[in-house]
Amino acid sequence: MPSSGSAASQGVDGFVVGVDIGGTFTDAVLIAPDGKVHTGKVPTRPEDRARSFFESIEEASAKFDLSLDELFAKCERVVHGTTTGTNALITRSGAAVGMLTTTGFRDMVHMMNGAGRLVGLASDQIMDASTSDKPKALLPKRLIREVVERVDFEGDVIVPLDEDSVRSAVRELAGEGVEAVVISLIWSMRHPAHEQRIAEIVDDEMPGVFVSCASDLSARVGEYQRTMTAVTNAYIGPLMQRYVDNIEAGAQDRGYPGRILYAQAAGGAITADEARVAPVRTVHSGPVSGTLGSAYLAAQMGEPDLIVTDMGGTSFDVSIIRGSTPDVREVSLLERFEIALPMVYLDSIGAGGGSIAWIDDAGGLQVGPQSAGADPGPACYGRGGVDPTVTDADVVLGVIDPDNFLHGAMKLDKAAAEAAVMRVAEPLALSLEEAAAGINQIIDSKMADLLRRMSVMRGLDPRDFVCFAYGGMGPTHAGSVAKDVGVKRLIVPLLHVAPVWSAFGAAIANVAHIYQRWEEHALPLDSSVVARVFDDLEDAARAQFRDEGFPDERVILQRFLRIKYSAQAYDVEVPVAPGALTHDLLEATEADFHRIYAELHGEGAGYKEGGSRVTAFIVRGQGLTEDPQLSAHGDEDTVPAEHKKRSVYWSEFGEFRETDVLSAHGTSVGGVFDGPMLIELPDTVVVLRPGQRARFDDLGSLLIDLR
Repeated sequence: MPSSGSAASQGVDGFVVGVDIGGTFTDAVLIAPDGKVHTGKVPTRPEDRARSFFESIEEASAKFDLSLDELFAKCERVVHGTTTGTNALITRSGAAVGMLTTTGFRDMVHMMNGAGRLVGLASDQIMDASTSDKPKALLPKRLIREVVERVDFEGDVIVPLDEDSVRSAVRELAGEGVEAVVISLIWSMRHPAHEQRIAEIVDDEMPGVFVSCASDLSARVGEYQRTMTAVTNAYIGPLMQRYVDNIEAGAQDRGYPGRILYAQAAGGAITADEARVAPVRTVHSGPVSGTLGSAYLAAQMGEPDLIVTDMGGTSFDVSIIRGSTPDVREVSLLERFEIALPMVYLDSIGAGGGSIAWIDDAGGLQVGPQSAGADPGPACYGRGGVDPTVTDADVVLGVIDPDNFLHGAMKLDKAAAEAAVMRVAEPLALSLEEAAAGINQIIDSKMADLLRRMSVMRGLDPRDFVCFAYGGMGPTHAGSVAKDVGVKRLIVPLLHVAPVWSAFGAAIANVAHIYQRWEEHALPLDSSVVARVFDDLEDAARAQFRDEGFPDERVILQRFLRIKYSAQAYDVEVPVAPGALTHDLLEATEADFHRIYAELHGEGAGYKEGGSRVTAFIVRGQGLTEDPQLSAHGDEDTVPAEHKKRSVYWSEFGEFRETDVLSAHGTSVGGVFDGPMLIELPDTVVVLRPGQRARFDDLGSLLIDLR
């Protein structure tokens, strides 16, 4: 279904909508023209995620006294972050994929550069050779066909494309019932014509089948990573096309005049047209949106360096922001597959409110990575779940009020939570509260280990960073997790929005595109060569943004070079300053390369005497959307804060104690708050551990001193 309208502003009254679909809940954020923000949170329907998309928006629009149709008629922009493709990868529920490749390279994706058993595993898992193995392949060898052609590394045709061999191979794949076809030829990024011609033949022989050309997705040198990018894209392609079409049709039926935008893994948003042909760009887009939203707010707060944490119902995600810019990887990992796709550097573990506690063969208590998900969910949901989860433990400990979950919209079954936790308490000869506290301590320790892996093990000192905590469970556990790794200050952003923060990040996203050309040149560079390449990339960028409705003055283009030492394997990204590409500017860029390389890998790690080489030219473009002018109004800003007490178990004391509870319905709460204390929000609970102190800022973020 073709998209209508422009990617730029479309609406009448300027409402902005962001939606994030997670494994357990679907979140929506609505930002009104006056800066007022309302939110919606509904359980994710795995069988119909598009329905969850509209239900979450409807819940938020009701708080503005608007029907869903009335809201869409007033929308300026709708941006959607989705885990639909990610979940298909995790559950291996994608399409049946066939592949066409150059003769002699049939086994490339299964060889995985010879490192498939090791990629994406922690050191202790690597050492356990008896249990570590390659990830389950996304396509079987029997669905890979070779075609006759060959191009060399300079893009010269050595063996012309044999179209008869192509048609024969395509007909064989059609007979196998494949739903998507990958086309990945050797050195196709130097000479894409063969892939493009094969795509025409596939369309002729198999009309309507999803086609994924490696050279369309990545121009990066490295056959395995580029091929896996195309394979992953094809694996989730048919599913994502149907999903995007359902979202687009539903929005148009409800009167939305513009185009739905889709958050992408590299940051920012892309149009529905791009999401259909390159859905791989949308994986992890929900968590990445949260990272971008954190960078936006933290810059306003004067906090350039962040450890960003997002704990939802299923997973715990961590990213790093330095100098107000998120770390980005050029080669990323998806389900232990390396893909040549720029992504915000984000790592995840299975640690969320639905993480299941269990006893291993040695009689030890474990938590996760298995999750109860949205259905049946934790035992306390009353939907048939019996396994103990982190949420059940929080109910048992008094952290979560079963009568006030999700702002009272959902009542929890405390007796069911207690019965579930007893399933691990009795075999371990623990009391109910000891087992619940143990579940929390284990999951918190796992999350702290991920923070160390993303900071300390990358040469970063957590004490130099502020920690952002959000998601439905993030504020509940971050006080313990962040303190464990040495962070001194914790921020729960915009309290009434924090539980749905990734949806907020999607709402404020700019439209973003990346343009690359992989060419190698020895340094020092000829400025005319650099100018020629960057001019071509910038011209392509401006043309695309104009097509999407962005005038040149609303477009920002940033230039980068990837540079490596000639005698070494790995390159790094180096920003190129704005202005004319003079000899002096390029000399300064080379000096920046030496500095950045040393910062990343250590002083003396580079071999300067062997010379340096540019490997790629990159232009990152952003079509600027209007930034919302946030106000300090919460979802219930007319309701005063309520002070009460309840019995809460604190592991620091080893017992239940009467604890102050602040129900903060709005954001205008003054004063300083000392732990132990709970601050209840509509969709989460902030836990102030003993010795911690907190206060609200003007916009309603909670600033917590962990020292």
